[in-house]
Amino acid sequence: MENDTQFWKRAQNYVLSRQSADSGFCFYRVWGVEESTAPDTYYAIAVLRFWGMAIPRSAELIRWLQSLQDDQGRYSSLTNASFGVRALSLLAAAPLCDPRPNLLNWATQAAGRNDTVNSETLRDWQRCVQLQRLLAPVEPLPEIMCSGAEAILRGMEAAAGGFGSHPNLIDSGNAWALQRLLGQPHRPRDQIFLHACEDATLGLRLSPDGASTRLEVIFWGVLQMVRLHIAPLYPQAIMTYVRACQPVNGGFGRSTGAIATLEGTFHAVMIAAGLSRNPLLQTLTGA
Repeated sequence: MENDTQFWKRAQNYVLSRQSADSGFCFYRVWGVEESTAPDTYYAIAVLRFWGMAIPRSAELIRWLQSLQDDQGRYSSLTNASFGVRALSLLAAAPLCDPRPNLLNWATQAAGRNDTVNSETLRDWQRCVQLQRLLAPVEPLPEIMCSGAEAILRGMEAAAGGFGSHPNLIDSGNAWALQRLLGQPHRPRDQIFLHACEDATLGLRLSPDGASTRLEVIFWGVLQMVRLHIAPLYPQAIMTYVRACQPVNGGFGRSTGAIATLEGTFHAVMIAAGLSRNPLLQTLTGA
């Protein structure tokens, strides 16, 4: 097996190769499509920061990220707002306009759709509250954000532990991150659920009764273990799975045999950071 230096060097080269002409990043640009995205750009900046590498063309990159807002401070989606502002923060920069009024508008509209209880809504509430905390860390959360986030948590919680219509580590990870942002205490039954997802072959499974995993699953599980100051039972199995997700181009796919993406690469790097208890993990994930 190749040593760790070679293993991560291949990943670094992969990330650098995904920078587009506009200075943003896009995992599929090698297919002749130059379409930088806010998520890909955030993932690339985060892992380059973790490795202590300079961000190429950072001034142009900041201008591109700032261009994701219109002159009213609006973003085309909550996803672009979340990843765009977080990427700017990692570059010690800020959006040109305060996005909080539009973030509050999103929360108000989402709270009015309280019959929508699913994984996507849970993830979006986590991003909304995370972004509000980033933009105004010492201010109280707006009441509509508190009530909306608490409602989605109640709607997705499982009595026996974990979150989701079928409790799983991805929904649970988003829920646990949202609970921390709200200052809610950890539920002991969730730790039991987390341990029940551990697996001697995969490291961490999607659910206690499941037989599959992917890097996002392991990422959320390891992140929660770091937060609870507990060690995974099968760290070697986790890293064996991470290595199996790296194809020849050096990036990481979401699972074995999948194409490499910047998201998959971010998850692989953050999993390794979690296993080594690297303090940069909290800074780079904000979760």
